Amino acid sequence: MRTVILLILLISLQFLAVPADAQSHPVSGRVVDADTSSPVPARIEILETHAFVKADADGRFVIDVGAVVRATFVISHPGYYVQRTTVEVKASSAIDVRLAPIVTVTDRVEVTATRVREGADAASFTNVPKERVADTYWGQDPAVLLSQIVPGVFTSNDSGNGIGYSYFSIRGFGQARTRVMLNGAPLNDAESGELFFIDLADFMSTAGDVQVQRGVSGLSGLGGALDFTTASPSVQPAFSVQFGAGSYNTKRLTVLWDSGLVDGAWAFSARYSKLTTDGYRDQSWVDMWNYYFSVARFGARSRVRLVLFGGPEQTHLAYNGVDQNTLNGALTGNPDRDRRSNPLTYPGEIDNFFQPHYQFVHDVTFSERTRFSQTLYAFQGNGYYDQFRARRSLFEYDLPNVQQPGGGAITQSDLVRRRTVGEWDAGWVPSFSHQFGRFGIDVNGEVRIHRAHHVGEVTWAQYYPVGVAPDHRYYDYRAAKDTAAGAVTARYAATSRLTLTGGLQFSHHRYELSDDQLKHAAFTRSYGFVLPRAGAIFTLAPAGEAYVSVARGMREPFFRNLYDPQDYYSTVVSLAPEDVWNVEAGTSWRGPGWHVRGNAFWMQFLNEIVYAGALDDNGVPIYGNGARSRRVGLELDGSATVAKRFGVDAALSVSRNTFTRYREHDFDGGVIVYDGNRVAGFPDVMGSISARADLGTSRVSIALRHVGKFFLDNTQSEKLVNPSYTTVDVAAKLALPKRLRPITGFGRTALDLRVNNLFDRRYTSFGYVDGGVAFFIPAAGRNVYAGLTVGF
Repeated sequence: MRTVILLILLISLQFLAVPADAQSHPVSGRVVDADTSSPVPARIEILETHAFVKADADGRFVIDVGAVVRATFVISHPGYYVQRTTVEVKASSAIDVRLAPIVTVTDRVEVTATRVREGADAASFTNVPKERVADTYWGQDPAVLLSQIVPGVFTSNDSGNGIGYSYFSIRGFGQARTRVMLNGAPLNDAESGELFFIDLADFMSTAGDVQVQRGVSGLSGLGGALDFTTASPSVQPAFSVQFGAGSYNTKRLTVLWDSGLVDGAWAFSARYSKLTTDGYRDQSWVDMWNYYFSVARFGARSRVRLVLFGGPEQTHLAYNGVDQNTLNGALTGNPDRDRRSNPLTYPGEIDNFFQPHYQFVHDVTFSERTRFSQTLYAFQGNGYYDQFRARRSLFEYDLPNVQQPGGGAITQSDLVRRRTVGEWDAGWVPSFSHQFGRFGIDVNGEVRIHRAHHVGEVTWAQYYPVGVAPDHRYYDYRAAKDTAAGAVTARYAATSRLTLTGGLQFSHHRYELSDDQLKHAAFTRSYGFVLPRAGAIFTLAPAGEAYVSVARGMREPFFRNLYDPQDYYSTVVSLAPEDVWNVEAGTSWRGPGWHVRGNAFWMQFLNEIVYAGALDDNGVPIYGNGARSRRVGLELDGSATVAKRFGVDAALSVSRNTFTRYREHDFDGGVIVYDGNRVAGFPDVMGSISARADLGTSRVSIALRHVGKFFLDNTQSEKLVNPSYTTVDVAAKLALPKRLRPITGFGRTALDLRVNNLFDRRYTSFGYVDGGVAFFIPAAGRNVYAGLTVGF
């Protein structure tokens, strides 16, 4: 019996011993940055068992894989791509991991297919890292934010306090002539080229970084391009609520949630935002809310994201300016009161719009030399706005004259018109790159389909004709635009220090007007371009290079430049596409904690569609065709960090934009010659400098921005000038000390305090000329904002 019991115990111990040995198998390793080889305190998880550890400050770790024979390690850290590595446990007990950063080392900006790269592309650009976006942003329009920190970007805002309808230009060319992208998808309106950030309330709360490209850029930009990304999904769980309030009854609520890495492969993010303000100017209020949702999956060699965002906005329009007498107090005797007036006094002059976006973003790395990425996108737009118009001819609105009982007819009337649009866009933006030894090739493409239905109605008239149905339509048509474009760029490392680049861009655009229910007009217009570009990059030192480039750009006229079905007097015309040659030369230097860039540019335009110095009755700038102009200038920007506690950022642009040939014809048949005159609407000099100091977990900063004077129209009259101005903003971010976080239960708590226009400077941000009289868009004086962020 004893022998049997002893045998059973021995067998049992054998069974117990096998699992004990199999369940304990430690694997050690080290995680470092793939670019710099510096240690990364990453999180290491075994996918099969969900066991995890965190690497120490030196990047070293030890983790027990248990009984797993073939273990999948998931290594993650904020700011890096998630990496999955499969290890045969019996064959190896140690691994070394080189974690690839999502952003570049020098500028902390994500490398994407639509962006130019330091040392690899002969282009003029500025990178704005996510950290600087977060420091500068408090709820203002993205264009306003960028104008404060990027050279060559000029902006104005209708409401005066930075929230609502804003407009920007790069090198004197409006936003319609730039290319604006979000995750590679174009945001410009297909028909007008315009950009409406107001449809993306509080967008910068979930934005990643931004790259501002200047000059002929991308597949369609002439003046430049803005390339936004949404923030990379967080690999750590987080939840925060931001409350903000400020001058002019400004209120902001933002709720952010990140799931962190789920099952080693998934990450979810969501945001809800509500933003309202009365605006600095009378009846310039804004009321909008916005949602954002993202789900990402990290594969061994790929990353897939589904991004959804959008939300409705309501805005009382305020695009009309006030004259100099009003700025001086001609209405009430109080200049501070009168400069805030809004000539659009009709209470119903409200813009209503909703534009949901859907994006599928996919990146795959086949090898160290081959990469493919693509963005498939779609968005819809539905909205309307009402406008009051005084003493308008009835025939302009397809209305008959009103017959009076005693004879005679009424031919003019005050009226309210409603303009409605329903539209959708869909497209695909692929990109492929491959390296063949010294040769490299990039292939980019774009396919875009746009369809829109435009309707105009007279909803009220002081003298409404008898027998005409309510809400009479005075225009009703459909517009379409199809775009197909591609670009091929080749790189050749001629020597260890010299890289040559060259390429061609191909594009085809087709407009179509159809179903014009009133005028029965119809047309199609097609434009095709083949455009060359070439450049060279020369390495001056391990941390510096110089470049030179030449490129040709062309752009088709906008739909309503060809024919405006909304204008009774419009006729179908033929316009030549804009044509520009752009030469750039620049240099870039960087070191530990600092970088500086400088470039010079020369741009020669033919058939330019230029700002004529006036607005139409929708507040849209009026343009003329056939001008020739030259733009030359210098642009500088840089930043430096001193002793890890003090930093300085600066930007400067100096340019001169003149017509080499431009003639206008007046109503009497005379010719007005503008040869040699300055191009209206853009200052020669702009600059900014900001300083920041880190005080423990808090930061204080001060920023100065200067905008030089600019002419309001092309006459170059000193009486029609927007004066120069300089403003100073101060801000402080006060964070809850780490030692108090366990006591409060909050992971992150911070107070954001800002004073904009500290010295209460009275200035106007833009202007135009109507009937020989200058009108100005006033900007807010001293205003404040306070925000509280509570994180868990």
